Amino acid sequence: MGHEELDSRKMLILKAIIDDYITDNEPVGSRTIAKKHDIGLSSATIRNEMADLEEMGYLSQPHTSSGRVPSDKAYRLYVDELIGHVSEDGEKKSAIAELGFVPTAEEYEALTGYMQGKVNELSQALKVASELVARLTQYTSFAMTGKAHQRSVKTLQLVPVGTRQILVIVVLDNDMIKNSMVKLDSELTGDDISRLSEICNSVIAGHMANSISLDMINNIVFMSGIQRSKLLPIIDGIVDCIKQCDTAEIYTEGTSKLLAHPEFSDVSKARTLLEVLGNEQSMQTLLESCQEAGGLVVKIGSENSMSEISDCSVVTATYSVNGVDIGTIGVLGPKRMDYTKVISALEYVRKKLLS
Repeated sequence: MGHEELDSRKMLILKAIIDDYITDNEPVGSRTIAKKHDIGLSSATIRNEMADLEEMGYLSQPHTSSGRVPSDKAYRLYVDELIGHVSEDGEKKSAIAELGFVPTAEEYEALTGYMQGKVNELSQALKVASELVARLTQYTSFAMTGKAHQRSVKTLQLVPVGTRQILVIVVLDNDMIKNSMVKLDSELTGDDISRLSEICNSVIAGHMANSISLDMINNIVFMSGIQRSKLLPIIDGIVDCIKQCDTAEIYTEGTSKLLAHPEFSDVSKARTLLEVLGNEQSMQTLLESCQEAGGLVVKIGSENSMSEISDCSVVTATYSVNGVDIGTIGVLGPKRMDYTKVISALEYVRKKLLS
């Protein structure tokens, strides 16, 4: 990554500066490093090394004081070193700390409850996991389900609701549920709906969501013996459910946590970020780019393609089973976010989701 010019001493000093700045949000001086960190160097030596680091683009001096703050380049090195200690089998080595926090009993029960099937729907599990990440990290979190067109249909059911309303329910093989409420133009008997539900299920169940064809729909109409015009609303409902499979669901949690960080105390800056988080299209674009990369992705400051979040860092983890993406969970916060805690929280959730 072009960081070879840093010797171990400079790396040690840079890490100390970043750790302190993450904690205190104040420019870090050489005296502070000498006093707080047992690195065996004098204040003068540290000051000289900090000057070199500034020339290399790792530090900047926001004021005339001797304190320095990390640059995007410094955070990138910090994160690369952190992530670089992940072994090939995915286990984290000692450089990534164990979770520095423990979920409350309520949080643990909520998450494991979903994982164990108390609510057996993937999108709901991702939502709960995202809530937990927001609580654990104290940053804003978000989640997006994987597009379900890669999944097969487990069951399709028609459930009568009222006199002329039917709920079309499609359950995918990963237990994700899509549904559509339709209004009939003419009344069907309960027996008609029950038989039609069985026919729809026999024709469509077992097929990939993106392979449902017009021939299958025509076959349902033919097998039912019911006039096509009467079935049009139900057909529309089935098509709507299949279309939903190509649309990701997005959840955002802990939006107000942004306002707790001094970097976002400026009203206009905070408003811009809140608008991005509230714009589903913007969030989908952001998350899709991370999903394409796969695995753990960290975008720092200007690395983000959206200028509105160029003062932020975004960390995402895309989870997959047998090569199929089941969803992405991410965290948005200031560039000085606690990357170790965020990565640990996302890893904790990964284990719960996939256990």
